[in-house]
Amino acid sequence: MIKPIVEGHGEVPALPILLRKIAGERFGIWNPPLLTPGRYPASQLLRCEDNVWFPGPALIKAAGHARNEGATALLVLLDADDFCVKTASELVSPSLAGATGFDATRIVFAVREYEAWLLASAETLQDGALAYPNDPEQLRDAKGALERHLGLPFPYNARTEQPAFSAKINLSLCHERSRSFRKLTKDFKELLAACGMNPVESET
Repeated sequence: MIKPIVEGHGEVPALPILLRKIAGERFGIWNPPLLTPGRYPASQLLRCEDNVWFPGPALIKAAGHARNEGATALLVLLDADDFCVKTASELVSPSLAGATGFDATRIVFAVREYEAWLLASAETLQDGALAYPNDPEQLRDAKGALERHLGLPFPYNARTEQPAFSAKINLSLCHERSRSFRKLTKDFKELLAACGMNPVESET
């Protein structure tokens, strides 16, 4: 079983929707082994001191809870607001298995926010929506950009909009337009395989 670990309220319902969509449409696995995401403060999941990245106390705690739930793999999703994803990944990844006790542990950074993945497929989120004209991964405020681009008549609410929009995205568009989304897909495929699944990638 894969235990997702997230930082945001909206990601608790949204990420399982997105992962099930990826598993089914891209890998032909319509009932992926997913547990309910655990939510913890980002600053406690991952620490950076003197440019050294390492797992935080909340990640170790989350791993213990996941083990009690029967998890065999961890997928950690964090927003990469202003730091270099490549550097953070390279520095923290080697220590993840030792810190969590799970050999199958992957960390994915949404560049710069989860909502950038939604912007990558903006034209599919509601009737009449246009494609987002810029690189969604270059934004600091993807939430605000999503609200403005779609012309939402109300402030964007991650708890409701994030799961609803996650169900509507086009995986091919996200895969094409977002490097961090491709990383999510790749890491999730590896975790599915580690759980005994047979993810055969389609071109969807």
